[in-house]
Amino acid sequence: MRSRVGVVAPFVGVVVLCLSTALPANVLATTPSTTTTTTTLGPDAPVDVPVATAWVSSAEAPAPATRGSSIQETPTLPPPPSEEPTTVAETVPPYTGVPYLSGTGRRVVYSKNQMRVWIVDANNVTVRTYRVSGRFGQPNPGVYQVYSRSSFTCNIDHPNICMRFMVRFAHGPKGDNIGFHEIPREDGVPIQSDAQLGQALSGGCVRQSTDDAIFMWNFAGIGTTVVVYD
Repeated sequence: MRSRVGVVAPFVGVVVLCLSTALPANVLATTPSTTTTTTTLGPDAPVDVPVATAWVSSAEAPAPATRGSSIQETPTLPPPPSEEPTTVAETVPPYTGVPYLSGTGRRVVYSKNQMRVWIVDANNVTVRTYRVSGRFGQPNPGVYQVYSRSSFTCNIDHPNICMRFMVRFAHGPKGDNIGFHEIPREDGVPIQSDAQLGQALSGGCVRQSTDDAIFMWNFAGIGTTVVVYD
């Protein structure tokens, strides 16, 4: 019996030596390690049961995070979306305040001091207001009615100065006609610009832009009330 044991032992040693020599170095380096733990399941339970740890190579094992290290344990969340500041543009409504005590009902109101006209409908609603160029001294404040209209006319003393959409409602000190009309043209050239409306540049009539003159022409027929206000 002793002789058999003696023969087996060297043989086992040779096998182990051969296996160790044949295995690659990386396999040997990644051989799973084992730990032992003592269990207390009962008097008949085995003791020192080996427990295998996870198979992780040394090259794949994560390095511990240290202060100042570039390793981050948790992912960085994206920054919250930034909202562009909203700006609300405030638009100033057009001025529609008809002068006080300028009458009621369907009418045209003309203020010489403000160089402005208001066109008011039968419900006392201002349907249009705009700047004009008139004359401070005339006509006198009061209530007038449209008595004459001409789609095209020229100045008596200066026939090369003509205007369109004439709506006559008053007379000057010398009996000349006063009315609303488009900015006159001298030899086909406007004698003032729309940007100059609001200034007292007229010899007596009330000058308007082309769009406003057309609107007045369509609104103020014969007999329309015109209230002149200082």
